[in-house]
Amino acid sequence: MRVNYGCDIDREPEVVEYRGYFETNNQRMELRACIFAHEWIDKNTDDLGARRFIILTDSSYVYRGYSWVIGWAQNGYATSVGRPIKNLVLWKDLMTLRRRLYRRARIEVKVIPRRSDEGAKEVDRTAKAAGNLPSYVDYGFKKGKIGRPKNNSKKSAQLYPAAGQTPIIRPYKSDMASREIQLFKFEVWDDSRRLFFDKFQAYTDNAIGNELHRQNVYQVRMNDIPKYPQIVEILWSRKEKDFVAQWIATP
Repeated sequence: MRVNYGCDIDREPEVVEYRGYFETNNQRMELRACIFAHEWIDKNTDDLGARRFIILTDSSYVYRGYSWVIGWAQNGYATSVGRPIKNLVLWKDLMTLRRRLYRRARIEVKVIPRRSDEGAKEVDRTAKAAGNLPSYVDYGFKKGKIGRPKNNSKKSAQLYPAAGQTPIIRPYKSDMASREIQLFKFEVWDDSRRLFFDKFQAYTDNAIGNELHRQNVYQVRMNDIPKYPQIVEILWSRKEKDFVAQWIATP
């Protein structure tokens, strides 16, 4: 984290902290940086005599979530349709700091392009250096079942447009969304192409999620809430190689 003190405080800009973590992801690190900025403000605002702070980030995830998290908190840390939010513990930590600083400091989060000026470039360099020499453990990070999609599509997995469909899917990655809910990424079978193509993600409970395995193919039933797609039933399952062999043999 780099601090620019502004024209009212006679101090040169400085990097005050950078940390590398084992086994984490970009969203968690971007969110941790915002949390650390709040911790720094909490420790230094009285000594500096400052009351207004601007946190600059190149993360749209942090920027958007910073506004949304107030509503999430009022809804039990879920979206308006009940979808659990990712990185729950980190968002709760951030909300605790925001409440603590509410009457002491005015904080605004702004999004900027990556490496948009010398300060942003310095932050990028120090972040990469910390990532190359990790020394902290991100205890809240859960690896889940990790795999890769097999198609050549460069698009990221989108929320499945759930409307009660029964797609044929091939899971390739899963994460814990909450203690009871898992989030799966999967490819959907395309009859016209005769391959698994478009990538989506949807939620399910542990009972179903524990039955979904990589290298297997499933026909599942979806719910009918597009903003909170859920796999509600497994209709059948097969080994991927057996499923593909069946379609190759079908004229």
